Amino acid sequence: MASPAKTVKEEPAASAETESRHAKGLSRRALVTLGALGAAGKAEAQVRTPRSSRPTMMPTAELKLLRRVTQGVTTEEVGWMNSLGYYGYLEWQLGAEAIGDPESESRLQALPSITYSPFTLYTMDSAVVIRELTDSTIIRAIYSNRQLLERMVEFWTDHFHTNITSVGILKTLEVRDVYRKNALGTFASMLNASASSPAMLVYLNNTQSDGRPGRTPNQNYARELMELHTLGVDGGYTQQDVVEVARCFTGWRAFGNTGDPRAGTFFWDPNRHDNGSKLVLGVPFAAGGGFNDGLNVLNILATHPSCARFISKKLLRWLLNYEPSPALVADIAGEFTRTGGDIKALVRRILSYDNVLWSPPLFKRPFQYIVSALRVMNANITSLNTVRQTYLSGTGHTPFAWGPPDGYPQDFEYWGGLPLPRWNFAFQLANSSVSGAVVDLTTLLNGATTPVQIADRIDTLIFANEMSTADKTALIAYLRPAGTAATPSTNQIRDAFGLALASPSFQWH
Repeated sequence: MASPAKTVKEEPAASAETESRHAKGLSRRALVTLGALGAAGKAEAQVRTPRSSRPTMMPTAELKLLRRVTQGVTTEEVGWMNSLGYYGYLEWQLGAEAIGDPESESRLQALPSITYSPFTLYTMDSAVVIRELTDSTIIRAIYSNRQLLERMVEFWTDHFHTNITSVGILKTLEVRDVYRKNALGTFASMLNASASSPAMLVYLNNTQSDGRPGRTPNQNYARELMELHTLGVDGGYTQQDVVEVARCFTGWRAFGNTGDPRAGTFFWDPNRHDNGSKLVLGVPFAAGGGFNDGLNVLNILATHPSCARFISKKLLRWLLNYEPSPALVADIAGEFTRTGGDIKALVRRILSYDNVLWSPPLFKRPFQYIVSALRVMNANITSLNTVRQTYLSGTGHTPFAWGPPDGYPQDFEYWGGLPLPRWNFAFQLANSSVSGAVVDLTTLLNGATTPVQIADRIDTLIFANEMSTADKTALIAYLRPAGTAATPSTNQIRDAFGLALASPSFQWH
């Protein structure tokens, strides 16, 4: 993004009354035009079926790749694609560690706790730590040049989900040291890092698990490890495997907040470990295995055929298609096995030219919708209070806030039936009414003044020049005042941007 970095500061969140005022006051003409841009899409969304509201134009593979790799296609991203080409761009994004990221890093300076040690975090107000982590996630999604990395971090934070309210400051450590460090590494490394993450151990009660004689090990982590993290619910394990895996992870704990400099770090407690013999998925473990019992379980799970299929299908659903074919799942699972779970190799194969070219659109979850709107509008964020507390919260998609351990859904059926909060955000943003998100209309227009010029500019900025003829015609008609020779008013122009952001086509990627 081209806007200068500014310090992120707190501003009062807008009230519900303030945030809905503009939506209620929209001109009848604007609402009619929104209907013209996608009445069928709105009706279909209300009955939770994606078909009629999907974009009708098939974009080129290059633009489709940008939509899957980024949190919102900007003119800068289009420029990079034009310069690097399809596979050059993909490899550039896969090599995230080599991509410079000055604007994102500059803005993150205002959120210092994301770099702090566990002991330092325990000296802080947990509410501040949680807010700074959440804001850093939003800032990176909007401004980072490492867009594929951000998409993959989001994927893994859902896959290995822990609720931020339950784990508090430990979430900062988990996001930094588990997901961000391993998002484009290997699945085995990610799995091992997650298993020893204090946030995970606390969230799924493994810190309470005791394998001493007469005690019953807690099974929560063992069950979710197989059902959600590796094998899937139909992955071939039994309840007895859950019992045995729980025994293997007894003693995996974390130091608590006791003033100990080790607070918030992992340790293994041999005094709580069940050192008896075990049988996991048909593999016998000799007595006296100690800490290696847990490591051996992780290795078995990471190399299991069910794990390869389960992770491959989830990645395909995230990047390519809600309903990947069995043949495609088998192909990616084969790549998982061949490469030892190399995440870059999996993403590279999933996002092959032909796969992307023929993939159907995916519905933007609220986080991606809001971030993509901020990106295409080149918003300069000075505070995230309203974005976080009003819009992300109002759409049910504040980072890390999902309750159950399965992470936010990746389904149109879950997200597609509530368009009004999206419309409200679209018009509020376009009218510079989202507190802390500054939109420079003059810069966006770049000299455009006539209805056709403005519609063309909106097409370039918001749709990467793929706006349908029917939608553009409706937008031009809205921009024509009573006297067709007159220049559209500023309010009309802003509402035209809002109409484009609220249109069905912008809900998909």
